[in-house]
Amino acid sequence: MQDTSIKAGFIFFLLSVIPLISIMSSWGIEFFNRVTIFIPVACGIIGLIVSLYGKSGWIKFGLIVGNILSIGTWALLLFVAIFGFQAP
Repeated sequence: MQDTSIKAGFIFFLLSVIPLISIMSSWGIEFFNRVTIFIPVACGIIGLIVSLYGKSGWIKFGLIVGNILSIGTWALLLFVAIFGFQAP
């Protein structure tokens, strides 16, 4: 069970990071136009929860830190999208 949670945490981490990487680069922006900003946040939160149940070690620590950074980055982008683009 613990090995499966590490794999699932890694998959959810990738699902939350790949749209972020495609936004910053020019190779896949058209593919992720239909992805809302809330789906990667949800994947990051699910990945963090699932990663907490993994067996202890540096992989678990890396997944927890990566998911927290992903959630924080998406939260910052969400904050800018909601409050930053309002007309004065």
